[in-house]
Amino acid sequence: MSIEIREVQAEPLTAEAFAPFGWVMEAKDEGRIDNVDFLEMGVANLSDDVPKERYDDWNVLDYWGDVTELTQEPMRLGYMRPRQRALEYSWFERHVKGTQSFIPLGGGRSVFSIAPISDNDDPDAVPDLSKVRAFHLDGTVGVTIRPGVWHWTPFPLGGGCDFLILVRRDVASDDLNFIDLEARLGARVRVLP
Repeated sequence: MSIEIREVQAEPLTAEAFAPFGWVMEAKDEGRIDNVDFLEMGVANLSDDVPKERYDDWNVLDYWGDVTELTQEPMRLGYMRPRQRALEYSWFERHVKGTQSFIPLGGGRSVFSIAPISDNDDPDAVPDLSKVRAFHLDGTVGVTIRPGVWHWTPFPLGGGCDFLILVRRDVASDDLNFIDLEARLGARVRVLP
């Protein structure tokens, strides 16, 4: 059997381009709050009577609280170091019961290849290889993928890249679905950087 090579051009990661697959975790122009905002909203208290003139000394962060959606059940945090390899693969995986977040550490660049959700109720569903996309991750923002999004381990570019991974605690026991693209679809995917 001959194997078809499906090529996909990696593209810049933007919240808009990634939206069909999930969320980009990044600071946004809107939604920023700081320590004084927490006080004014009534969600924080100062234990000491501090004059407002001293707030600049204490108001030391900007915070965005709504950067991603997450599965609403126990989650676990893992550490992943993708191996350096050719930008070609014959595997996809998906988790139909929960989200998965990839949070970069150390600023390493990578490429992340994904495909849209297919029938989450069908354990024999396959990804539509005509809709595969690949995104450049610059190591400064994370991504969360929706339940059912097909994906493969990021490809490091120009050195290592480490990630914290946030997944459902029970993902390994009841929601880890790998598919061999060569066996099922007679194809491999090659990412063009």
